Amino acid sequence: MIVHVSPDVPPIVRPGMMLTEARAHCADLIDLPVDPASDGRSLEALARWLVRFSPSVAIDPPATIFLDATGLERLFGGVANVHARVAAALRRLQISAGVAIAPTPGAAWAIAAFGGAHALAIVEAGEVDAALAPLPPEALRLDLRTASALRALGIASVTALRRLPRASLGARFGPALLQRIDQALGAVPEPLVYLEHRTPVRAIVEFEGVVESLEALHMALAELVRRVAAQLARQGLGARRLQVSIGQPYLPPLEKTIELTRPSRSGGDLLNLLRCTLETVKVNDGFLSVGLAAPTTERLHGEQEALIGGEHERVARESDRLIERLDARMAQDVERVSLVASHAPERAFAGHGHIAANPKARADAGPAHPAAPARPLRLFASPREVRVTVTPSTRRDGWPVAFTDDAGHVHRLSHVRGPERIAGQWWRGRWKTRDYFDAIDEAGGRYWLFRVAESGRWFLHGVFE
Repeated sequence: MIVHVSPDVPPIVRPGMMLTEARAHCADLIDLPVDPASDGRSLEALARWLVRFSPSVAIDPPATIFLDATGLERLFGGVANVHARVAAALRRLQISAGVAIAPTPGAAWAIAAFGGAHALAIVEAGEVDAALAPLPPEALRLDLRTASALRALGIASVTALRRLPRASLGARFGPALLQRIDQALGAVPEPLVYLEHRTPVRAIVEFEGVVESLEALHMALAELVRRVAAQLARQGLGARRLQVSIGQPYLPPLEKTIELTRPSRSGGDLLNLLRCTLETVKVNDGFLSVGLAAPTTERLHGEQEALIGGEHERVARESDRLIERLDARMAQDVERVSLVASHAPERAFAGHGHIAANPKARADAGPAHPAAPARPLRLFASPREVRVTVTPSTRRDGWPVAFTDDAGHVHRLSHVRGPERIAGQWWRGRWKTRDYFDAIDEAGGRYWLFRVAESGRWFLHGVFE
């Protein structure tokens, strides 16, 4: 038996539908940016949380989790109790989901996603045909094109679909349709790829009494790093986050977290990071225990230095180690910046706390916009309006030759490059189209100016340093 969990989706909202049309059908619809990577991580996290009910859990993105419930009726006192406990647990997490138990993954998915509130939530082996019969063809997990074609032919249920000759279905829609029908009915097996079980990576050293020596603390850290690195090596993983817990005699444990820019199980690198993090730790009453855990890990494949070249990779590793040490020593002062999909330059980036918290934002920042023009590293929080003198032009689109800043200083421009036109965000209602100029004055200062095409007003947006 399979337990399937899938978020409820209003049937009036379909893939490919325009947002305005969806809002016309559902006025309280909430739309959020698509982030498949974050959705996948959240789905896997929920699946691993559901391991408390079944040791065999599989995910099917974007919104499906399968639990193998074979034999669980003896543990929970019946299949109905399994269903009730899983559904109740999801409700406590405030997750809206459909839960169904059926002999096959396809039947469980169909009933949970399309069965509705009045459908049987638990289907026995001999009830699959009857349970699937009134459901729409989309319940067989068909692609959008095939489902639309069946709807156009007037086939509105699985019963109507199965009445058609099997040979004609295969010739008209391909073998995938027949495979989905057979998988739902159990005629063809559908193996699931279950999540790998992860053994927690952690180690602890407990002292026989209160220890006040920092040398003893460092020796304990070295032993903990050796144990954790060995566990990571056995599982083929690298640590992306380390957590240190120092037990104190009369106070709660002192917790420290270290973020890594890339997965690592190098004992020397991990020990150096721990020492940098604990440089400012002061425990006046001594230590009772020291624990080290790696709650976040990633698959780490063997790396081999190139015999010729490989300089870029070595420089990248050294840069990452420097960033990790800075973050360990100045955790509150180091901030990372990631790119945001926005044409407006002041909204094209965002700060997210520690620079090592999301290293992929750093790694992807370069290739994401390989052909982007130069941008100043320093942008003003809000563009400053300036007075600009331009070359004579009958269309108000001359090039700037000088500008006066807000302090009254006149900057005569010796070199100007542009314009670079950036379309504004019309829904914000102001500062529509901008023409940017990269300008250098006679003193060598380099500035980023733009003119609003609709109003002709000039603004100073940034300074190159």
